[in-house]
Amino acid sequence: MVSQSSDETPTGPIRGQTQQAPAPRIIRPHATGGAATAAAGTKRYRHVVGDLTAVALLVLAVFLPWNLYFGFGIPDSSTILFGVLIAVTVLAVVAVVVAGSWRSAGARFNPARAARLRLALNVPYLLLVLAFVVFDAYETVRFGGTVNVPGGVGPGAWAGIAGSLLSAQAVPTGALAGPVPAGDESTGWHRSARVIGSLSMLAAVLSFGFNLYWRVRYALQSTGGAEEFGKQNIAVIATAVVYGAVALIAVLVAARWLLRSARESRLTTVALGASTLAAGVLVWFLPAGRDIDAFHGIAQNTSTAGVGFEGYLAWAAGAALFAPRALFGRRNASPTEESAWRATTRNGLLLIAVWSVGSVAMRITDLVVGVILNYPFSRYSSIVLAAFDLATAVLAIWLRRRLATLSARMVTSLCGLVATLSVARVVVGLELAPRFENSPNSPALHPVYGNNLAQQITSTFDVTLCGLALGILVAAIVTGHLSGRRLARRAARRRAAAANAAAPTTRVPVGQGAGPSAAATTRIPAGVPGGDNEPPTTEIPPLANAPRIFRGDDSGTRQIPAQKPQIYRPPQG
Repeated sequence: MVSQSSDETPTGPIRGQTQQAPAPRIIRPHATGGAATAAAGTKRYRHVVGDLTAVALLVLAVFLPWNLYFGFGIPDSSTILFGVLIAVTVLAVVAVVVAGSWRSAGARFNPARAARLRLALNVPYLLLVLAFVVFDAYETVRFGGTVNVPGGVGPGAWAGIAGSLLSAQAVPTGALAGPVPAGDESTGWHRSARVIGSLSMLAAVLSFGFNLYWRVRYALQSTGGAEEFGKQNIAVIATAVVYGAVALIAVLVAARWLLRSARESRLTTVALGASTLAAGVLVWFLPAGRDIDAFHGIAQNTSTAGVGFEGYLAWAAGAALFAPRALFGRRNASPTEESAWRATTRNGLLLIAVWSVGSVAMRITDLVVGVILNYPFSRYSSIVLAAFDLATAVLAIWLRRRLATLSARMVTSLCGLVATLSVARVVVGLELAPRFENSPNSPALHPVYGNNLAQQITSTFDVTLCGLALGILVAAIVTGHLSGRRLARRAARRRAAAANAAAPTTRVPVGQGAGPSAAATTRIPAGVPGGDNEPPTTEIPPLANAPRIFRGDDSGTRQIPAQKPQIYRPPQG
């Protein structure tokens, strides 16, 4: 039997078949082209929002105090210094206008050139902030052990350095423009944040040691000798140690997030930096700001704080360095993103718990000192203030430990309660704090700083924690939203699997013949063995034009000899 399959090369035309040409293919545009264009537009919009935020912070910094001697609203501020501030502000704004994100869609936009231009135009502003920091460090050493207060670094510098760093950062391109947290490699700006965090921790330790040295030295110096060393000297030393240790621990806990590259650490730093800027603005402009903080958060090297400027300024700078990638980058709905927001809530609760426990320690210290030195105080007020601090600390610690086991709705509600208690701590701290009575002979208050509180435990940092508590509430809401989407997708997959399992199975009937054993057997009669009863063999003549099977040479190699080429010669007639 000779057969020819479709896989073999035909030797001639085969009747009954027609060769068909392949159908033409229609090339369609990529299915995700529209989505990619929309994503690029959304990303550009976010970067434009970042540039506008930088401009707003730069303008706001002009109307805030930079230290106790200079700034908007500070008497006898230097006109020359105001001119320098306006000049560097204009340069930083020009950087956004000339090389801003809104120009990134143009064909002539050069990202490398734009990055260099933005950085160069913001260098003068960063140098001005550095000059204020150096000046405050100089005055801290100069006025150590005296009643004079160093100039400090005020909220104008906080807002200014945040706006300048946002203005100096170019639009992320390449791998850094990918989704978050995927492709979140370290850049020079993030390394700068680690340097700032390390310097803030070092400055906090040095500031604590320096202030503790001067206060202990003052307490140990007694004109009457060792016999006059009594309760008041011990109270000064105890207050200096407790207040300085609480402030130092708070700065160290927050500064650790600047050293880490995890997404949750960057989100927490952004929330803390934004809360710091909001607290600086509120304490300066609100009428009750002088009671919240006698120095409006400008100067921290005072008798009630053992750490200087290195906390607020570093947090504002870190938030500006992390915000473009942490907030303006493209996010995904993976479980990693949900875990990052949940860890952000946990970090914020840790800082609130640490400061609340520290506030309890400071209020107990003040209570003991008041009893020993017979200061006028109200035991009821001190107990109520300590109770609010303790309740906030207990709730923050418990919620932080049970965060992964509680439902999203419960976590959101409890985070809202933490925010409420944080605000209540500030309000109660102002209403129940002991005050000195005003007398006709009392000196007039300084136009910038000073109040009549007998103890200043409530400060700008408490207002900062109120903003951080609101940020924790936002993080809890985002976590619940991501968790809901994840559970909805999981439920949809389960429903689809259940529907497929419950669907009826369609059976196709297939014809099946009888088995070999059931078929009828044809028996061929045979003669007696050994008999010659077989019919004679008949030779079948070959048919004309029948196909013949070519057989090769039966040699040992079993190779079919190839036909040699022949030269055709026409017959000669």
